Amino acid sequence: MAFIEMLKYLILGIVQGITEVLPISSSGHVEIAKYLLNVNFVDSIIFLIIVNTGSLVAFLLIYHKRIWRIIIGFFVYIFNKSKRMDTKDNFVYGLKLIIATIPAALLGFFAEEYIENFMLQHALLLVSIGLLFTSSVLFFVTRLEPFTSNRQKLSWVDIILMGFAQSFALVPGISRAGMTSATGLKRGASVHATLDFSFIMYIPVSIGSIILLFLKIMNGETTSFNFGDTHLYILAFFGALFATLIAYKFIYNIFKSGKIKFFSYYCFGASFFALILYIL
Repeated sequence: MAFIEMLKYLILGIVQGITEVLPISSSGHVEIAKYLLNVNFVDSIIFLIIVNTGSLVAFLLIYHKRIWRIIIGFFVYIFNKSKRMDTKDNFVYGLKLIIATIPAALLGFFAEEYIENFMLQHALLLVSIGLLFTSSVLFFVTRLEPFTSNRQKLSWVDIILMGFAQSFALVPGISRAGMTSATGLKRGASVHATLDFSFIMYIPVSIGSIILLFLKIMNGETTSFNFGDTHLYILAFFGALFATLIAYKFIYNIFKSGKIKFFSYYCFGASFFALILYIL
């Protein structure tokens, strides 16, 4: 039984990691997997911290050099006037990241409690609706011409719209990667520029959500951590970490080949499946 329990947590971590990169909703798939595996967490908040941190660490490993350049360039531009010409691009990119995260931060602050309360009784129903929405958006984007644009710079309008698109992903089943990438591609940005910004934008949002979850723990909104389950959380963490890294290696070619339409079909089927589980 102990081995089965370990396997369940590992699978949940892998599900989180893969679906965080692919445009099919990590939160929605984790909810479905929890139901199918019959996993009852002592505290789901702590589990969410663990698996999201796994994906976060993966993106930090992938983009650490670029993130460091953005951070250094951002502050050098502000405090060293003589080097502003050299650091302007990094400053602007950093500013775009800050602005793009504001919609999700605001919506999360005001709406998260309502979403969580609805999830307590109707989690799979909300996941089904969210996946159907994701499927519809991805299907709409696949009706465009092949993704051959070479525009590498995202405009201010691009990033503002991508920021608002990201905020929709607070609803389980609505894919953060799907919403942001679909918006960027619809605006005519290149696959590389769109996905890069989408994944880098995940980092501050993820850090913010993890901090918020820790605050909930400090405020007594969660039960105490069960140290006897530490090994299970470690498995989930590394499952999410390595699954995120592996999925990342394939995502750019998938988008460039135009196979994003298959994610639309998949999300439609997953939506129907979640609805059946909810009814049953």
